This record gives sequence, C-alpha cells and structure tokens, in this order.
Amino acid sequence: MASPRVAPYGSWKSPISAERIVGGTVLLSQPGFRDEEIFWSESRPWEGGRSVLVRWSPDGATEDVTPPPFSARTRVNEYGGGAYLAAAQAIYFWNDADRRLYEAGRGKAPR
Repeated sequence: MASPRVAPYGSWKSPISAERIVGGTVLLSQPGFRDEEIFWSESRPWEGGRSVLVRWSPDGATEDVTPPPFSARTRVNEYGGGAYLAAAQAIYFWNDADRRLYEAGRGKAPR
C-alpha cells in the first residue's frame, strides 16, 4: 500500500474533476407539446453549454430545432425557463447570445 502524501490545505490535486463527473451529462428541461410532437431543451456541455431545442416526432425521430450557434435560453429572473413556444406552424425561441426572438420552421433556418 502506498504511503499517504501530505499537502498544504487547498493545494491537494484530485484525480477527479467536475468535467470528468458531468462532462457528458445532458440536462433536459422545459418539456412542451404540439399535436403529437414533444419538445424539450437540452443543455449540452460539449457544445459550451448551448441550450438546444429538440423535437421528437411520433415516428421516433428527433431533430435539433436550434442549429449552432443558436442557444434557446432566456435569462429572465436569472433562472431562465420559457425560452420557446411551439405554435401551430412555427417554433419561437429566445436566443441567449443576442437576446432576440427568432422563428424556426421545419426545414427552415431560424430568422
């Protein structure tokens, strides 16, 4: 057995990092529905924490509604939430970087 190493308080180097623990973890939030489609927001650490709006269709397919560099997030009250609305013919979302409202339709780039 290896003998213990002594290090001054606050200088101990841990082999475990926050990145190692949660680096591949996806945070799911803001579930929503439109007809038979389901929507949610994914926070993706490997994309710099970008919040991606995802659509699930009844055939089991999923697709990203918000392509890079868009990040569907609002900072209202600093907690976010309510970053998108799935309307009848389009999705409306707040983009975090410029704080603007965008419209995204199936197969169309956000505008």
